[in-house]
Amino acid sequence: MKWTSTPVRLAGGIAAGAGLAFVGVVFLATSPASADAGPHVSTAGTATVDRCAGCHRAHSAKAANLLLVSEVSLCTTCHGTAGTGAITDVMGGVAYNNTAAAPNTVRGTTVAGALRSGGFTTSRIASATVNLTNKTVGVAAASATSTSAHSIDGSLQKAWGLGALGTAATGSNVSLMCTSCHDPHGNGNYRILRPIPTGSGATGITIADSTGAKVYTTTNYWSTAPTDTGASTAYITNVSQWCSTCHTRYLAGSGAADAASGDATFSFRHMSSDNTAGGPNCITCHVSHGSNASMTGESGNVLNPDGAGAGSSRLLRIDNRGTCEMCHNK
Repeated sequence: MKWTSTPVRLAGGIAAGAGLAFVGVVFLATSPASADAGPHVSTAGTATVDRCAGCHRAHSAKAANLLLVSEVSLCTTCHGTAGTGAITDVMGGVAYNNTAAAPNTVRGTTVAGALRSGGFTTSRIASATVNLTNKTVGVAAASATSTSAHSIDGSLQKAWGLGALGTAATGSNVSLMCTSCHDPHGNGNYRILRPIPTGSGATGITIADSTGAKVYTTTNYWSTAPTDTGASTAYITNVSQWCSTCHTRYLAGSGAADAASGDATFSFRHMSSDNTAGGPNCITCHVSHGSNASMTGESGNVLNPDGAGAGSSRLLRIDNRGTCEMCHNK
């Protein structure tokens, strides 16, 4: 899936080529554009809200919510491959270095590392070269086309497992945008994740933000330790619960691997709710944005719950369901 967008002239008169982010931004050297800082901080309660003009227009808006342009175009103005307002390129799955003149606000030209979440268009997961002994999945020398990705342009995508256990439906089509998962105005949560993803209708799941420096890149895609992710321990505790606000029927405890669920489609479920770093939870096996893993062998014949759609990498970190071998080395 490819996205194109139109360059946006942001407040302050800086022209930015479009590329994906959570929102367009006012470039201020005193406002670091890192997750819940800079343009992603609410201006509620203050008289001067100049940064709002970076994304919104009261009378000349071109998109819903009084946006200058469509959401995906606005977000990619900073967080896209051609963006300039953030060091994170979520389309390409990489982070760039900072410029010396404006650290954390304007990206440099050198790739600083691979994003932990993969990328919507390309990713750099070394999915074919895995070290089973050291339990590592490294970073590839070059980017590769993502073979699966969450949708961000409002197109319908199947949320597998959405619904109550025992119901007939295997999943529901949902319309996903960047802001379906992220709050562009900031909320103090990890990666500005919404406690309730838009459209899920679930109970709010709050994941505390990091108390230290933000860590966006990785050298080992397999590690989910807070020291490697920059996350608080609450991230590991709650991330599966957060994912299951949409993928409801996949959440399972250690005793759920039996037919007692009463669900004909999801009777036997792998444990996914462990609250320890590296334990079996959603992010142990999957990335959140996009994966370049390949499913070329028997794994390519694995069907979706509706019996169709073989060949997808399902956001997995390793080729051909190699995630199984990382724990069940046979």
